[in-house]
Amino acid sequence: MSPATRSLLAWQDDPDDPALASTLAQLVYGELRGIAAARLRRESASPFTPTELVHEAWLRIRPPASQPMARREHFLKLASATMRNVLVDQARERQADKRGGGMHQVTLSLAQGQADVDDGRLLDLDRALDRLAVDHPRAAEVVVLRCFGGLTLEEIAEVRAASLSTIKRDWVFASAWLTDALREAE
Repeated sequence: MSPATRSLLAWQDDPDDPALASTLAQLVYGELRGIAAARLRRESASPFTPTELVHEAWLRIRPPASQPMARREHFLKLASATMRNVLVDQARERQADKRGGGMHQVTLSLAQGQADVDDGRLLDLDRALDRLAVDHPRAAEVVVLRCFGGLTLEEIAEVRAASLSTIKRDWVFASAWLTDALREAE
């Protein structure tokens, strides 16, 4: 069992122990910072640095009571979702300050991580992902892990304990679904 796995299991047993949290943080910090840096390269309006995003997400991360995490990938999945929530919450705050504004162009390239992201586009994507998750939770999770977590399709297959071909189908389906949903949002 790797040190990260041992630390993760211990942290889940006692999430309020600062020593356990600190040990886990030291073991996964580099990976979390890499995920944050990749995500923020596409964030045109974010005042966060990768370090700040990791720290903000770390403050919000709690091990799920219902589903134990036995591997590093499970933790990265939780961290990716938490970083998504931090960025979406920040975008909502900025949008509330603006009280509206003009129309925002939304394209699938946002979901595929190929474009700069402004607050309106990020919120449109978040709403579309929430709608996708209602009927197709696995496909929505693939998008979150790929776009917000920076995981490859192979890593997602490993985290989800699914075949690579299944994850590829989910990605293609989610991409098409999001394209339609984001066009409607325009």
